[in-house]
Amino acid sequence: MSVFKSYLRQLIRQLKALEKAEKEGDEEKTRKIIQELLEDAQKGLEDD
Repeated sequence: MSVFKSYLRQLIRQLKALEKAEKEGDEEKTRKIIQELLEDAQKGLEDD
């Protein structure tokens, strides 16, 4: 369960950063964060 909570904390941090980048109109940072989220999700599936 602690691994899942850790994942959720990291996800929340990334989503907050994504929200901030989007509000600031920083398209490059927004795309980078989205790519990181996709890579993290893919790695999580491959680790199982």
